[in-house]
Amino acid sequence: MISVITPCKNIVSDGREPFFRKMFTSLFNQTYRDFEHIVIDGASTDGTLDLLQEYKHKRCINTLVSKKDRNVHEAMNRGIRLAQGKFIHVMNSDNYFPDENFFSISLQAIKDNHADFTHADRSIETREGKFVGIKRGDERSAFFRMPFRYQTMLIRKGVYDEIGPFDEKYDIAADYKFMLEMLLSGKKGLYIPKVYICSLDGGITSDRPKVIREVTQVLYECYGKQYGLTKDDCQDIYLRKISPDLLSKINVHIPDERIKESLNFCYELSLH
Repeated sequence: MISVITPCKNIVSDGREPFFRKMFTSLFNQTYRDFEHIVIDGASTDGTLDLLQEYKHKRCINTLVSKKDRNVHEAMNRGIRLAQGKFIHVMNSDNYFPDENFFSISLQAIKDNHADFTHADRSIETREGKFVGIKRGDERSAFFRMPFRYQTMLIRKGVYDEIGPFDEKYDIAADYKFMLEMLLSGKKGLYIPKVYICSLDGGITSDRPKVIREVTQVLYECYGKQYGLTKDDCQDIYLRKISPDLLSKINVHIPDERIKESLNFCYELSLH
């Protein structure tokens, strides 16, 4: 069984009700039907709970929790703790599946390849339905930026049990930290080169200064401090401003070939 977790808050007042309903339609159009849907609401005050109760009465929501939270990652952790499935998928309240076979194809790929998780591509749209672009998964970029989007992922529940929950001190980059910890622990991923999720443009990641601060700290915590990199080094890595001197420092002091290969890839990108 798959546990689908949807964190949400104040959907109605934010004008996201139509997208929320589109999400539900795409979820229940999936050809693979053995899933539970867990919705974690952050104590909405705008009529969102009435909307959620509507779907719970239709038995489209298996578990509904409404409780104040610090951020979306605390909500996601609550959902994961309640999950009964062997696999986890996080479905944002304003995302939708453009492909009805997301679950079936992802599950089969995990089983066929003995993988711990799958990831795919994400399409971004405006609220008016205008196409913005596609974010493609690329594990080569893992150690300097988000390599793939968690909305496109199906992950074995055991991975969460082993690595632990999302770090709730991060409002934005907790999912990136989790992915780095997952890769550093040797978990095997499989990339499916297809758009499996569509999502709205914007959100908390539009706060660019905060993104830079949090991602810099994540890089420093996950490997920078261990291998003698400063926070300024880590910020330059994220911003793709790796100088020849920093590249030399990376290649001399970091023994992990996965990190070195990723950062050398980052350096090559910065030259173009």
